[in-house]
Amino acid sequence: MFAAPEAAFAAAGEPGAAPGVVAVVDGEPITIGQLQREVERAVQGREVASSDLPAVRDAALNQLIDRRLVAAYLKQNGFAARPQEVERQLQRIKTRLQQQSVTLDQYLQRTGLTSDELRHSVEWDIGWPRFLEHYLTDENVQRYFDKHRREFDGSEVSVAHILLRVDSPNDPRSRAAAVATAEQLRRRIESGELTFAQAAGQYSAAPTAADGGRIGFIGRHGPMPESFSHAAFALEPGQISSGIVTVFGVHLIQCLEIKPGNQRWQDVRDQLEPAVMQHLFRWAAERQKPLARIDMPSVSQPSQ
Repeated sequence: MFAAPEAAFAAAGEPGAAPGVVAVVDGEPITIGQLQREVERAVQGREVASSDLPAVRDAALNQLIDRRLVAAYLKQNGFAARPQEVERQLQRIKTRLQQQSVTLDQYLQRTGLTSDELRHSVEWDIGWPRFLEHYLTDENVQRYFDKHRREFDGSEVSVAHILLRVDSPNDPRSRAAAVATAEQLRRRIESGELTFAQAAGQYSAAPTAADGGRIGFIGRHGPMPESFSHAAFALEPGQISSGIVTVFGVHLIQCLEIKPGNQRWQDVRDQLEPAVMQHLFRWAAERQKPLARIDMPSVSQPSQ
């Protein structure tokens, strides 16, 4: 069953919590409206299974909290927008709106933003690029490449897998049961009770079962689902992953062979920069988190 992202917010809030507030970071609230917009941005119009909405919502809330933490980090470390810069940008926005015969209040009503949220957005659009200008250097991009070379240098990994079907794909408990079954099977393989190929032949629901689960070589960015590829490229030859969930079911993945690539960091900079930017975002958030107060009146704390 699929649902619109708005369904994720039907039960938001609880007695005693500020109306429409899902989290407070250093005294600044995150509202249901902000969370809904973040979810919509994340799903980009895709249909979402109703059972997956809580996870999508939690991920979106964690992203909003981390952005608040990064904004605080920027402020404390001299990267934040200065008040006069913000005012100049807000005036530019007002001027552009006037040219379209739209008032600022009309714009805010149309977008669902408050004036404070617009100001925060302007501050971010000034401070975050300033931070990146300082840290998104050739040296740091190359350093990230060296630490994650296999993901970017064109390496290929030969893998085999065992696919366990999930009885009720939209039921988290059913998925958890399949993951537990995969873990039991992994322990049996690692104990020597049976080989990976034997286990694939006996238990895998994939067409590759008859061939010991062998898929062949795959690249980091295709053709397998992201969670599968991410897990496969973290393995060394002979290693077996934990249970990996994809739309097809739960997989155990064994790395058979690694074929190193020969791409240099300069060759793949377009792929590297977004990854380094995300790394820097998480890096700043993690450094700010111990200094912040995060209150979550209606949902559990974000994962650490």
